[in-house]
Amino acid sequence: MSEPDAQLAPRVLIAVGDALLRRVASTGLRDRGFSVSATNEESAALVLARSFAPDVILVDLVLHGPNGGSLFDAMRATADCYLIGLAPTDSEIERIRALRAGADDAVSLPVSPEELAARCQALLRRPRQLHARWDPMAASMVRIGPLQVDLGRKELRVRNHDVPVTRIEFALFEQLCRKPAEVCSRVHLLEQVWGPNWVGDTHVVDVHLSNLRRKLQRHAPELRFIHTVRGIGFRLSNDLLRAERDRRGDDAMVATA
Repeated sequence: MSEPDAQLAPRVLIAVGDALLRRVASTGLRDRGFSVSATNEESAALVLARSFAPDVILVDLVLHGPNGGSLFDAMRATADCYLIGLAPTDSEIERIRALRAGADDAVSLPVSPEELAARCQALLRRPRQLHARWDPMAASMVRIGPLQVDLGRKELRVRNHDVPVTRIEFALFEQLCRKPAEVCSRVHLLEQVWGPNWVGDTHVVDVHLSNLRRKLQRHAPELRFIHTVRGIGFRLSNDLLRAERDRRGDDAMVATA
């Protein structure tokens, strides 16, 4: 049950099968200022994802959804909030799959309430960080070659085709577009997207950008969009920058014709 006197507190939905984990996590998060609702029932979790309107959902990656798929996939398709996947230490494949499918974070079990609270707080800081560095005078639409980046609507298009992206994928790519000729280090991307207190593997950036690469290249398979600078970080590819120079040249010729 959610707490009636905590209406202004950040809301966390815990959907896990293990009763002890559910009880300890619920108590620990409530003690740290969160409003918590918890269940081990898949159908109840989907109802609570709408009625409780959580800011963060902690979801057991081994739980099945009502229609036989994973509960995580059902949550990802219906809930517009941060998702943290939980799985035992020996279930690395499940955690990687969840990250590739759009999870905002993935945590190995067992985990302490302190770490869960810290990870929830780090996610909830992210929108304020993005808002704080937003420049209202800057152009809301960026065009680079065949790519259109709508910074206001958080949308990507390649050759007029919509590219479905997660919040994390867009936030990472936005950083690369804001510095098109520079390399963004993993540390910089982690600080800008996850926050300065991120705890975890820095290669989570690689996972999300690899997923984004595949999505972008579906509509322009001959182009590389993101270049990996080994041991340092990422930048926009020479292919993309060259396509932008060609586009500007074509536009100039049209203007003088």
